[in-house]
Amino acid sequence: MAYSAVKMDELLVSWLTSDDVYEQVLQWIERYHAQEEAKTKQDSTPSSVIIPPFYPRGNEERRRRRFTAPQPHEQWEPLEEEKKDDEESRENNTCARDHAKVIFNELGQDPPLTSPGSVSSVTSEDDPQSQKLERKYLTHDAFVRITKEVCRFPSFFNQPLYQRILDLWNEAFGEHQSPMEVVTFRMLEWYWKQEMEPYDVSDRFFRLVKKPEHDFILRDDFLPFIKALLNDHPGLEFLSSHAEFQEKYAVTVITRIFYSVDKCHSGRITSRQIRRSDLLQAFQQVDEEEDINNVTRFLSYEHFYVLYCRFWELDHDRDYRITREDLLKYGDHSLSHMIVDRIFDAAPRPFNPPNPNRDYLSYEDFIYFMLSEEDKSNEVSVRYWFSCVDVDGDGKLNNMEMRSFYAVQLHRMQCMGHEIVQFEDMLCQMMDMIKPASTEHLVAEDFLQPECCQVSGALFDALFNLNKYLMFEQRDPFMERQKREDEFDCDWDRFACLDYKRLAMEEEAREEEAMEIDWVTVDDEEYDDNRPRGNGDFDGAVSSEAPF
Repeated sequence: MAYSAVKMDELLVSWLTSDDVYEQVLQWIERYHAQEEAKTKQDSTPSSVIIPPFYPRGNEERRRRRFTAPQPHEQWEPLEEEKKDDEESRENNTCARDHAKVIFNELGQDPPLTSPGSVSSVTSEDDPQSQKLERKYLTHDAFVRITKEVCRFPSFFNQPLYQRILDLWNEAFGEHQSPMEVVTFRMLEWYWKQEMEPYDVSDRFFRLVKKPEHDFILRDDFLPFIKALLNDHPGLEFLSSHAEFQEKYAVTVITRIFYSVDKCHSGRITSRQIRRSDLLQAFQQVDEEEDINNVTRFLSYEHFYVLYCRFWELDHDRDYRITREDLLKYGDHSLSHMIVDRIFDAAPRPFNPPNPNRDYLSYEDFIYFMLSEEDKSNEVSVRYWFSCVDVDGDGKLNNMEMRSFYAVQLHRMQCMGHEIVQFEDMLCQMMDMIKPASTEHLVAEDFLQPECCQVSGALFDALFNLNKYLMFEQRDPFMERQKREDEFDCDWDRFACLDYKRLAMEEEAREEEAMEIDWVTVDDEEYDDNRPRGNGDFDGAVSSEAPF
């Protein structure tokens, strides 16, 4: 019996050490890896191949502004947002015209070949020297000084502004001359009188962004400006080889702009909303800031990364749609099924048609949801959640509606073994914090009072986010004080910073694990290559000793 076992072992070793068998096993392994790779590629669509790259660190030397800011002696005080009297307004416009003359005399080129009447049809000056200046033109790259120093726009507005001047000029005078392809001094002067001189800074920005035939800004109107930012800003240079994520970044920025500025969720931004927002200030800040993540309003790449990765984690089938089942997994299953249904049925969707398909959330819808979920202290998020909890849509949140949502929370607390907080106790605590105008019901304005806006979100958490409500019940006063004194301006900035660090740590752990696997694979391959095989020609003979 023992002899038979030894003989079988010798035959097995002989078979395994055969060159033919060894090559066959390698082919099987390679075929398996090829099939797995092909399956992975088949499961991944082009729009969801990979998550975005992390923001590069330690490469400050390459990140330089393409356009330098004007020198102090070249600047003057811009127009304030408030209306100026006629005398001061004329002084500022004269200063702008004089500075534009300096730039055109310095950088302007000889006029392009045009028809004899192309300039005279709109020129009233008889001075030959003046006509020579008016016909000088600036190339697109040289025009950036006009954009930044004269018009007081961010430098990445240069391409859209240059194109807008050409479009308006050719539309106004195209019947009398051939279309212009460069901007002359006369064209700039004409544009200034039409679109800049009569308006303040806010209206100038509004009129540049919107289409000429509209009196509002649509979502696509921002695309040329965000694309110019992607092409110009050194902090976004690393995205130049990732066109799909450039597009997603632009969509994210524009959606965040509408989320904050378009408070009525109409999908349109008016001049009044622009005036009351800090959008232009954010654009001005990012124009001077090397690290785009320092501009947390709208434009931070880290914020985009957090939003997109959270969406990507939930979108398992990679169709860029979030279903109800997907959204229930958000935040470690923290949301109740009742609020998820209300999000799909009643939450604002400004970019969808009048009768949208409520069976899924698009990426833009998810941005609205996540910004509202992670920061319930601002007006937009308060109205977002109020519309979801106000089931009957009467603008009032009554005890019956709150009790129905909280009943689901009570059931979840019981199932998870947590201490039960009765509805009456919870409601009494929340009313003491919010101090509503009426004891019978709550309205959205009750949540927006300055003294309670930072804690008003606790009621929404109590009604539908169990994890956050339990954290609120078990909060540490010392930690709450530290939170109020930290560097973040709002809850969203704090969440995005912490979540980005979490994602970075997870990615670093995956990379280390992959490196360890690679090292093990290399060691195994080196061992196989160095394994003795007799004289190189294996003849089937084996050792008489069994491998045990």
